[in-house]
Amino acid sequence: MKRLSVLAVVAMVFAISSVASAQEEMKLDDWQAQMTSLTAQRDSLKNVLSGLNTDIANLKNELASLDQQYQSEMQKYMGMLGTTQEAMKAYGLTLQNLTGQIDNYMKMSDQDLCAHRADVEALGAQIDSVKANRLALAAEFSDQVQNLVNDYAQLKSRLANCASANTYTVGTWARNRDCLWNISKKKTIYNDPWKWPKIYVANRDKIKNPDLIYPKEVLTIPENAPLSKQEKAAARAYYAKKARMSNASAQPSK
Repeated sequence: MKRLSVLAVVAMVFAISSVASAQEEMKLDDWQAQMTSLTAQRDSLKNVLSGLNTDIANLKNELASLDQQYQSEMQKYMGMLGTTQEAMKAYGLTLQNLTGQIDNYMKMSDQDLCAHRADVEALGAQIDSVKANRLALAAEFSDQVQNLVNDYAQLKSRLANCASANTYTVGTWARNRDCLWNISKKKTIYNDPWKWPKIYVANRDKIKNPDLIYPKEVLTIPENAPLSKQEKAAARAYYAKKARMSNASAQPSK
């Protein structure tokens, strides 16, 4: 009886040991399966990376080849235009500068534009110069040059109306401080107070005394230019009269 009990215990221990061993084998198999899967994934990624590196190397070689072709064609292009890359860069900057100036004038009112007539007309020579340059035919610049020419033509058309359209309506002294001196000093007129005789002479039918102008009077503003002989004579006569009046008032009364 005692022997049977011992045998039963031994059998139980053996069974338990067999189960534990089987569980360990199952865990080991799972680990080996996982390692096999990860190794396969790693090797696959390595192959993909190797392929990408090969593609990158091929693309770099292709890019270098295309860059050489581009430089070669660019040299031919420069030769046809008879220029250099530095000259093209300088020409582009000139166009950019002219475009900025033209845009500013295009935004001005007619009155302000007429006050800058001399400056606008001075741009004509520069427009003609860039238009005559062979680079004006280049694809990079042709549209920009044509836009400059068109916009400048519009400015010239507006300037043609300056003589009839350039007027100034006198404001009040309290609010506007309007007198011939101050009107002439305005940036939109002459930006020079000493040119007041131009306004005086052009409006002799309205202005009898240069010191007296009245609100709501519409004055003709002549083109901005140096004083004419007639305008200088009118200024001399005015200052001479002021001097005589000053001397007369300084004389002691008898």
